[in-house]
Parts: sequence; structure tokens; C-alpha cells
Amino acid sequence: MVRMIPLCQLKGGCMGCCGRNYVSKEEVKVAILQNTKDFDSINPQTKAKLIKFRDRAQPQELRNGVCFNIIEQKGRLFCPLHPAVNKGVDLRINHCDVDFQCRTAKLFITWDKNRQERFIDYIQKKELDNLDYSLEMDNSHLLDSFEAEEKEKGSNSNL
Repeated sequence: MVRMIPLCQLKGGCMGCCGRNYVSKEEVKVAILQNTKDFDSINPQTKAKLIKFRDRAQPQELRNGVCFNIIEQKGRLFCPLHPAVNKGVDLRINHCDVDFQCRTAKLFITWDKNRQERFIDYIQKKELDNLDYSLEMDNSHLLDSFEAEEKEKGSNSNL
């Protein structure tokens, strides 16, 4: 079962695990805008309509590298099929890899609370919008730069 961790909700939401081979930030924006238009046109107020929205594309089909189900509302990226927005019902089951975790998430859950908080603070200080944040989570850039900074701090404290 996928774990909800704070990283998924930072910076307006992360959609880094909802695609692959992202073309560019601009193309990702276009894909999410089209997904959002599709969502709004279906106006899924019921489980049946949410499933209709979900099933308009096959799971392996991607739009500019992005899942067809990622939308943006009020500046937040999210999947309207996620249990967090469906009273605990996961409409992603049998459609996408609900247990996938990026490299950063996998490591984050193994860290002690203090290190997790340092990483969240590190991210919060970065001037990233939700797409930059998502792409940098997906390619592990934030993790790698955080670990490099932590290593540098550690070696400086030994002087």
C-alpha cells in the first residue's frame, strides 16, 4: 500500500510519480491543462463519472510524459482518483501503479524525524513551483543536492 508522506503535498503537490520521460516543463504544463479541461468537461461528481474520466485513456498512455489523470485546481496538482480526495476510496487501483514510490520517497521514509524535517525545510527554502518541484523530485535532483549539502556540513563540523 502506498504511504502518504508530506513530500507528496509540498509546493502545491508533486506529480513526479505520475509519468515518465517528461519532455519539458512547458509540455508538462500543456498536458496538465488539457487533463484539467477534460476533467472539467466530464464534471465527475459521481464515482461512475470519475471512472469515465479515468478510463478515457489506458494507464500506459501518457500525454507529454504525464498521466492523463493529473489535474490542477487552485494551483494544486493532484489525481482526482486518489483516496485522499475520495473519502478513502482508491479509484487508481487496476489502472496505475499505486505502490510506486520515487527514490526520494523511499529514502525519506527510512530517515529519522530530524533528518526528514531538515529535508522538508531544505525544500521549503527553494523557490520552486509545483512543476519544478515535481520534476526535481522525479529526477532525484533535490535529494542529491540535499545529501551533498548534508555531507558538506558534516565534513565542515569535523574541522
